[in-house]
Amino acid sequence: MAQAIQTKVEGDTLHIFMNVARLDASAAASLKDQLQFTLDPSVKRAEVDLDGLKFIDSSGIGLLLSIYRKLPAEGAEVVLHNVDPAVLSVLELLRLHRIFKVS
Repeated sequence: MAQAIQTKVEGDTLHIFMNVARLDASAAASLKDQLQFTLDPSVKRAEVDLDGLKFIDSSGIGLLLSIYRKLPAEGAEVVLHNVDPAVLSVLELLRLHRIFKVS
């Protein structure tokens, strides 16, 4: 079985590629285990590719917020790429588009 999350660090940016269709309670627990990374203090930005993600619940939101919390407080930025309209509507409903930059 392929890894559902792949990560790569380039300069001050952590790139995260999620290969899941649903980010719900059952998926978020195993993904959080796969996402155990130690951030170098120079990493200030995370870019998360959500291509293929069609559904997210509170556990999935918690996973995205945990990525944000692992970044240093000053100058931290999380950019979400390839966000499905259904996922975007959840982010906007929770006003998380103010925390995450959606592109």
